[in-house]
Amino acid sequence: MESKEKVKELLNNLDKIGGIGLSVAEQGIIAFSKMQLKKILESVEKFENSIKDKNWDQSIVSLIGTVEKVNILYAYLMQPSVLSSLMSSKVGEIAESSLDVLTDLMGEAITTMKRNLKEMGLETLSVSMNSSPPTFNISLSIKSQ
Repeated sequence: MESKEKVKELLNNLDKIGGIGLSVAEQGIIAFSKMQLKKILESVEKFENSIKDKNWDQSIVSLIGTVEKVNILYAYLMQPSVLSSLMSSKVGEIAESSLDVLTDLMGEAITTMKRNLKEMGLETLSVSMNSSPPTFNISLSIKSQ
């Protein structure tokens, strides 16, 4: 997945920023974002491996875990208190890039699932995104045996 590489790049950029010259709030934003991006990366790797291995149950579990982690970071970055810190912040650009990468990541994961629906025993896969709070919602319909 291309977006997985973008997540790795974001993590590298966050590591380069460090804490010098940043406010306590900015340092907290960076620390939380790094922690969540690492968890998202782990979850995406599990998802990719389970798709490769055609372990459909695990791929569904990994997708749900990825959605959960993406939603947590998305909601965190969109909080009014965090947004106000980012507007005049050195880390604002990286936070914006994070949101873009998360959207790309979810799009790639969904299209991967869509390509394998029949093999996975799924009828439908529906995706929506809410704006307040910002969240991805996924609905899966499982075929009856």
